[in-house]
Amino acid sequence: MRRFAVFVDAGYFWVQSTYIVHRQRTGRESVTIDYPQLRAELINEAQAQFTNADLLRVYWYDGPGTYGKTLSHQAIEALDDFKLRLGTRNGVGDQKAVDGLIIADLISLAQNKSVTDALLLSGDADLTPGVLAAQSMGIRVHLLTMGPAEATSPFLRAEADCKTHWEDAAVQRFASAANGSVPQSTAAAPLSNPAPALELDCAHVAQSTFAALSDEEKRSIPAKGQLPPGIDGRLLSTGRAVAKRSLADAEKRQLRAVLRQLAQTPAPG
Repeated sequence: MRRFAVFVDAGYFWVQSTYIVHRQRTGRESVTIDYPQLRAELINEAQAQFTNADLLRVYWYDGPGTYGKTLSHQAIEALDDFKLRLGTRNGVGDQKAVDGLIIADLISLAQNKSVTDALLLSGDADLTPGVLAAQSMGIRVHLLTMGPAEATSPFLRAEADCKTHWEDAAVQRFASAANGSVPQSTAAAPLSNPAPALELDCAHVAQSTFAALSDEEKRSIPAKGQLPPGIDGRLLSTGRAVAKRSLADAEKRQLRAVLRQLAQTPAPG
C-alpha cells in the first residue's frame, strides 16, 4: 500500500505567501489565511502527485510565538489531518530546530516504512541532507515551491524527485491581504515586478554574531568544515533578521566564511 505525508516549512510558506499577496516582504500579520481552503489546496496537490496513495498526515513545522502557540498555530491544529510541530526559541527570540524536526520526521517515517512518498513545501538548502537520506531508504521526495524562483535553493531543487511550483493564483485562493495591512497602491502593484532583494552586509552580520559568542564558542569554530550547529543557527538567524527575508545559499556561505576568518584572526594584544 502506498502512503504519503506532506511536510510544510511554515517559515518558507509565510515569507512566500506575504510576497505573493503584497509583492514585497512583510510580516505575517499582513496576510489572512483561509485555513480550510489551504488544507484543501495542499491535499489536492499532493493527491494529484501521488495517485493511488493514501494520506498519512500533513506536518506543519514552525517556531513558537513569543508566548507559545499563536492563533495561526491553533488554526493549524484545528484542521483535520494536520499535525503542528513546533521548534524552539533561543535566548534572543530566534526560532531554532525547525529544520532538524523536518529532517528527523522524514527519516523516521522512511525508516519505519510508514510512507512511500513525501511532498516537501520548502526552499531551504539545509533540508537537502534529509531528502537524500530519505531517498536512500526508498522514499520518493517531491518538492513543492511557491513565490520567486530565487527563494528556493538550487541544491534542494536538484535533489528532489519531482519539482512542482505553486502558481500565485493557487496561493491567492487561500491567502489574501489583511484589512489595512498595506496601502492600496502597494497591494495593486503589478505581479510581474518583484521587489529587489536587499543587499546583506555579511561582514557586519558575522562580526556582530562573533562578538556575542563566548570565548569557548569562539575557540570551537573550525578553520574548515561545518560550524557547530548552535553557532551556525545563530549566524543564519541574525542574517535573516537583518535582511528581513530568507538567505540565498551564496549569502550563507559568505557568512560562514567570514565567521571562520574572524575566529582564526588573533585577538589584538
